[in-house]
Amino acid sequence: MRGVQPPWHPPVLPTMPDDLPIASPDVSALERRLRAAPDDLPVTQELAGLLFRTGRAAEAEAYARNAVRLAPESTRSHLIMALVLADTHRPRAAEFHYRRALALAPPDAATVANLAWSLTRQGRLDEARRTYRCAAALHPSIALTWHGWAQTEDAARDLPAAHRFVGRARRLDPDHRGADTFAAALLDRRGDPEQALAMLDAAAQRGADPDALLQKGRVLDRMGRHDEAFAAFAAGKALLRQAGHRYGEEQAVDLIARLATFFVAPRLRLMPRPDRPAAGTQPVFVVGAPRSGTTLVEQILSCHPAVAAGDELPSLGAVVQTLPQILGSPLAYPEALSELWMGDQRDGLERLRDAYLRHARKLVPVKPGHTLFTDKMPFNETHLGLIALMFPAAPVVHVLRHPLDVVLSMMGTNLTHGFQCANDPETAARHILRVFDLVEHYRREMPLRYLPLRYEDLIREPEPAVRRLLGFLGLGFDRRCLRFEENRRYARTPSHAQVAEKLHGRSIDRHRAYRAHLKPVIPILEPVIHGLGYSL
Repeated sequence: MRGVQPPWHPPVLPTMPDDLPIASPDVSALERRLRAAPDDLPVTQELAGLLFRTGRAAEAEAYARNAVRLAPESTRSHLIMALVLADTHRPRAAEFHYRRALALAPPDAATVANLAWSLTRQGRLDEARRTYRCAAALHPSIALTWHGWAQTEDAARDLPAAHRFVGRARRLDPDHRGADTFAAALLDRRGDPEQALAMLDAAAQRGADPDALLQKGRVLDRMGRHDEAFAAFAAGKALLRQAGHRYGEEQAVDLIARLATFFVAPRLRLMPRPDRPAAGTQPVFVVGAPRSGTTLVEQILSCHPAVAAGDELPSLGAVVQTLPQILGSPLAYPEALSELWMGDQRDGLERLRDAYLRHARKLVPVKPGHTLFTDKMPFNETHLGLIALMFPAAPVVHVLRHPLDVVLSMMGTNLTHGFQCANDPETAARHILRVFDLVEHYRREMPLRYLPLRYEDLIREPEPAVRRLLGFLGLGFDRRCLRFEENRRYARTPSHAQVAEKLHGRSIDRHRAYRAHLKPVIPILEPVIHGLGYSL
C-alpha cells in the first residue's frame, strides 16, 4: 500500500559499515545453516544484511530482530535492525537502534548520517541538521551524507543551502543519479528550468533512469511543452515496467470482488460493534487516489491545534495483513471477519482497532492538545468497510479530483500505491474505476461517516470548503488552516514542495493540454467522471 518517495526526495540510507559481514550470494545456504543452528549470530546477521542489501527488507526483519535478541549489546545487530526499520518507514524505532549502535561503539559517519535521516523523516529538522553536521565532520567525503543533508534543507525550505549541499554531493560522486535528479528539481523550483533540463539530459547519457525521466517530464510540463513532457513520463514508466513494476491486476480484481461480496448489509447486521470506546487521540481517515489532493487536506488540517499529521500510515495495511492471526481464523481477509460471529470473538473488532491504534501511535508525533490524527494512505478507501467496523464514529474525508487530472499526475510520479497501477495510464484508470465502484458499494451497504471533498472546491473557494471540513470533524474554525503554506511541518510525500506554496489553480484541468495522450483512458474513466459530477 505504501508509495515510494518522490524522485527529488528519495530515502538516503548510507551503506552499512565495512565491518558488517560480507554477504553470501546464496540466501538458501544461509537459511540451511540457521535451521541447523538457529542461534548462530554471525549467520543471522549475515542473512539479515544480505536480504536488506538486495531490497528484501521485509524478509530481513525477522532475522534482524533475532540478531538483537541474540546479542542486545552488539553494534552490528542494532545497525541492521535500524536499517530495516528505516527502510520500512518506521523512523522513530530506527532512531532508537541507531542511538544504541552509537552508544556501543565509537561513532562512524555512516551511522550518524543514517540517524540524521531518521530525524528528518520525523520532521525534527533542526536536530537532523546538527546531526548531519557531526556526520560531515567525522568524514566529509561521503556523498550520501551531503545528499541527505541537502534534502533536509529542502524540507526546511532553505533552497540555497539544499543547492549547495547537493552540489557537493555531485562533486564527490558524479555518477549518483539521485543527486542529479534532486539538483534538477531544485533548479526548476528556483526558476531555472533550462539548466535543470541540461543537467537531466547529461545524466541520461550515463544511462536511463526512470526517476530522472519523470523529473524531466515535470520540468517540461511546467514549461508548457506538453507533448515532450508526456513522452518523458511514458519513457520513465516504461523503464519501471521493464524492471518488473507492473500492475498486480489479478490480485486487485480478486480482492475488490471479495470485499464487495463480503461487505453486504445482511451480513453486516450480524456483526458486533465495539463495546469499549477507544481512548486517546483518534484517527481521521483522509482517503483518495494518489495525487488527488490528500496531502493538501492533511496540511490544512494539521494547522489546527487539535490535529496531528500522520502522513501515509501503513497501520491499516498492517491490520489487514495480520487480521486472520488476530482473530484466529483459517480464512483470509475479508472472509476472516466471519469469526466475529463466534461467541468467543465478540471483542474481535476492539482487538483489531487497538492493534491499529498501537501501530499508528508509534508513528504519529502527537502533542498535548491533539485529539485527532490523520491517516492519509492513498486508496485506503478500498478498506472503508473495515474502517467503519473498527471505528464507527471515525470521520472519513474522501478527497476527489477530476479523474483525468489524477491519472496525468500519477504518470509524473513514481508510485507503488494500488497494486502498482500507476506505471501505465490505462492500468491506473482501471484501478481508479474499480475503487470508485467499490466505494459506491460500501456507501449503499453500510453507514459511513463520510465527507466527499473536491480538490477543485478547496482551490477555488478555500474558506467555505475548510469550514465545511472542520465542521464535519467537530472542530471550530481556525484561520491558520487557510494559511497552510505557513505550516512548517515537513510533508513526507511527493507533494511536499507544492503544499509549501500558496493556493493556485495551475493543477486544475491540466488534462486538457494532454487530451490526445489520455484518449485511451477516457472510455475507461467516463463512468467515474460522470459519477463524481465532472465533465469531459
